[in-house]
Amino acid sequence: MSEQSPPQPSSALPSPLGLAHQVEQLMKLPQHLCKQRGQCCRVATFKGSLSYEEILALAANPEAEGHESARDFASVFLPYESQTQVREIASEFVDKVRTAARSKGQDPDQVSFFKCKYVLADGRCGVHEDRPVGCRMYPFPHKNTIYHPGCGFEQQGQENWAKIDAILKQLGLSL
Repeated sequence: MSEQSPPQPSSALPSPLGLAHQVEQLMKLPQHLCKQRGQCCRVATFKGSLSYEEILALAANPEAEGHESARDFASVFLPYESQTQVREIASEFVDKVRTAARSKGQDPDQVSFFKCKYVLADGRCGVHEDRPVGCRMYPFPHKNTIYHPGCGFEQQGQENWAKIDAILKQLGLSL
């Protein structure tokens, strides 16, 4: 007589591997949503509101969490001289970033904004076929992701983050 495992209760969690696969899929936003305006390449932030000095410190410390992404970011993006200069290009985005920084207890005047050194005048990527991994994966659904006004990824990114967050809570985790 063979032993059978008892039936799983209907409230049982899916396998961790299955949940990891779901999260992996939710992290990939469909590229057809991009409106290809180049706004995210002309005016960017790192982790929402870090200063240039904080990014360089992360990039220089191999032990720091986020070291590789900071190093990659700093190799592609150049800082603007001032927020005033950025306001001329994307004032609503600057306001959103400053509000987010303030809500995290950061000084909004210390936030740095960046431009990609490869973005062309018409907003297209000058190295599209060879663009860095971070650019290929952008944007990342996360509660702290700040989208440019009118970004085609915003709605789907927020919906995907809500699903990812629910999975994390189901597992007793949070970000």
